[in-house]
Amino acid sequence: MLEIALTIGGLLLSVLTYFAGVRHGKRYREEDRAAASEHDADHRIDRVVQRYALRVRINQTGALHGLLVAGVKNLRSSDEIRLARERATAQTGNDPLRQYSLDGVDLKEFVDACDFDNVSIRNERELLARYGKRPDA
Repeated sequence: MLEIALTIGGLLLSVLTYFAGVRHGKRYREEDRAAASEHDADHRIDRVVQRYALRVRINQTGALHGLLVAGVKNLRSSDEIRLARERATAQTGNDPLRQYSLDGVDLKEFVDACDFDNVSIRNERELLARYGKRPDA
């Protein structure tokens, strides 16, 4: 009788250990995914900033157009665009979005509204009319 109880107890302990390991593994996978996502975002931002800084250094383009050509539309959120803007400003000494008043504006929405080609921003007048600096600024 004791042997049967020990066998059942051992089996029960094995099952509980298995499920505890599964839970533990799921938590680690979620943490790994979050870290990988953050790492990928950092690389996307860095690529845009490096392309932008290169274009500014060789006087090929600057400001918003430079960010657009550098691939800022490929960034996935307003936070990523804000970080790219901050890093670009730190590297070049000029805020690429200085001519726009973007406080409280969804930067992803703003960037997605931009229509550009390799030469210029096609809808710059509309952007300035909507997001241009306020007279009191």
